[in-house]
Amino acid sequence: MIMKNFLSKDVAKAITDITSNLGITLDEKLQKDYQNGRYPNLLSYEKVEKPSIDIPAIQKYLIGATTYLHQPCQYYDIYRACRHVQLIQILNNALTTVIQKTINYEPRIEKLLKETQYDSFESIMYEVIVAAIYAKLVGVKEVNFLDEQDTKSPDFEVVLNKSHIFVECKKINRNADIVNQLRNDVRDKTRLTMHAFAGIRQSALIEISFHFDPKLISDSFIRDACIDSFRSRAPIVEKVLTVTAKSLIHKDLDQYALYPSPKYFYERYGYKTNDEWFGIVHTIEARFANHIDVQGLDYKPSSTWLDEVNFECALKWKITDENIIWRHKKFGYDTFFKGLDQLQAKGTNSVLHVWYERENSVGHRQNELLDFFNRLNSNQRDVFGWIIFNETIFDVSVGGRFDLIEHAHPIRGPGAITEHPLVTGVFIADDEHHLKNGEFGIGHNLPDIDQYYSERIK
Repeated sequence: MIMKNFLSKDVAKAITDITSNLGITLDEKLQKDYQNGRYPNLLSYEKVEKPSIDIPAIQKYLIGATTYLHQPCQYYDIYRACRHVQLIQILNNALTTVIQKTINYEPRIEKLLKETQYDSFESIMYEVIVAAIYAKLVGVKEVNFLDEQDTKSPDFEVVLNKSHIFVECKKINRNADIVNQLRNDVRDKTRLTMHAFAGIRQSALIEISFHFDPKLISDSFIRDACIDSFRSRAPIVEKVLTVTAKSLIHKDLDQYALYPSPKYFYERYGYKTNDEWFGIVHTIEARFANHIDVQGLDYKPSSTWLDEVNFECALKWKITDENIIWRHKKFGYDTFFKGLDQLQAKGTNSVLHVWYERENSVGHRQNELLDFFNRLNSNQRDVFGWIIFNETIFDVSVGGRFDLIEHAHPIRGPGAITEHPLVTGVFIADDEHHLKNGEFGIGHNLPDIDQYYSERIK
C-alpha cells in the first residue's frame, strides 16, 4: 500500500483545518526561527536528541508540515518533514470524522494538545485515527471513547446493529532503546576514523560490516583497518569486521544541494535508507549557502544548503551478527498482553490494534510475529476477536517524494464472530492504492516510489 502523491494544497488544508478544529494557532515566530536554523533540533525525536525548546507535539507537527510548504527556506530537514507532512494529513482527516461521529472524544483531544513527547502524542493520535476508521464503517451506529481513568478499560467501544466491539490501541515506540544505543555506539566508535581522514584532508567513502557488537571493538582498531584499506586499495577482512575504504573525488556543485538529503546521500555515497545498510555516519567541511535573505536577524542562522564542499567523509555500516539483529527486531510482548488484558475485562468480541514501524535495514518481523502467535496458542489464556498489526514505513525517495507504506497483519482469535476483521489498514485505508493484505508479517513487495510514479507517467 502506497500513499498517493499529495499536493501542497492538501498539506495547507490539513494545517488550516487542524488549527481551526482544535482552536490553536501556529507560532509564526518560532516557525520562522526554525526555518532559519535557530533551533535545528526543535523537531528531533527525543530518544535521539533532546530538543532545546519544549513545546507541544502538535506544534512540532504543524511547524514541520509548514516548513514543507515554505521551500526553499534556509534550514530544511527533509527526513523529519516527511513524517510530519504525512501524518498531519491523516490526523486531520481522522479528527474531522471523530468530531462529527464519535462520543466522548473531548478528553482525548485535550490530552493530545498537551503532550510534548512524540511517542506519547502519537499513541493518542493512533487511537483517534483508528476510531475514525471504525466510525466511517457502514453499519456502525456509534463509536464511544471510554473513560481513561479506568486503566483496565479499552480505548473505545464500537456499537453495531446487533453487537458491539471493544477496541484497544497500542503503539510501539518508534525506536527501541537498543536501536538508539547501537547507533550511538557506532558513531562513537568511528569518531577516531572520521578524525583521521579529516586530519589528512582526504575525502573518503567507507563501508563497514560489523561481525561483532561494535562497542566491543576498539576505536583505534576500526580506524587502523579503515586507513589500511584506503592505502592498500583493498578490503580488510578481520574476524570482527570487514572494511572497504576508497577516495571520494571532489565534485563541484552545479547548484545548491540539500544536505543531508536522500538525493545527496545516494549520488555521492550510494546510500539509501531502504537498502542493506543500517545507517550512515558522515562529516563535512563546506561553505553553506544563504538560500534566502536572512539579513536583520539577531542571531546567526544555520543552513542545510551546500554551496561548496571542501572535505567530506561518509561511513556506511551494517551488522551481520544474527544475535544483535534479533535483539534489534524483537518486540516487548508485555505491551501486547497488557492490551489483551484490557480487552478481556470487557468481553471477548474485541480487537487489539498495534502500530509499529519497520526498520528497513533489518526488514520484516515475520518470525517475531509468528513467535508471538505461538505464545498465544501455547498459553491458551487470552480470548479475543482479532489482533491487527499496523506496520508502517516512512521514507523519502532519491527524487524527494514522501512515501508511506502500511502493511496490515491480522490474527484471528477464539472470540472472533466474523470471518474477516472489520478494519485492517488504518493509515491509508481510503487510499486509491489500498491493496489486500500480503503475506502475514511481510506484506507486499512494493516498488520504489520514484519507480512507481515514473512507470505511471509512461
